Amino acid sequence: MVDLNFDEEMLESTSVFYFINYINVIHDNFLKENFKDITRRDFTYLSNIYYNENISQKELAELLYVSESNVAQIIKRLEKNGYIKREVQKDNRGKKILSLTDKGEDIFNCLLNLITDFESKFFKNYSSEDIKKLKEILYDYCERAAEY
Repeated sequence: MVDLNFDEEMLESTSVFYFINYINVIHDNFLKENFKDITRRDFTYLSNIYYNENISQKELAELLYVSESNVAQIIKRLEKNGYIKREVQKDNRGKKILSLTDKGEDIFNCLLNLITDFESKFFKNYSSEDIKKLKEILYDYCERAAEY
């Protein structure tokens, strides 16, 4: 296991983004070891499609702060791999609604279970109150970051 060797002064002066990025790198490696064709970004897309029923490609792009062409590219690959489907909305032919296929729901649930297990190892020495507070702080951090 890597020891970051932070003293108290370094810990206080280091940006939260450093730690978030470090966690993302570890998460990426975890996904690479367990899944051939799923990345952290794919998990983000699958999660948002799962939790936002009837989301369009445009709405997904806005939600993730990426271009519509970026969404289209990733959606095309996820669709090719059989994880999602796009359906043209009947009353608005230009609007494509995204949803998970059965295969997509299976892989999402599998990923969610693995990630939950992965996280539980991180949080094993923390109380449920500490975990809840961390999630609240991170959620607030996300909302504030989105304002910029």
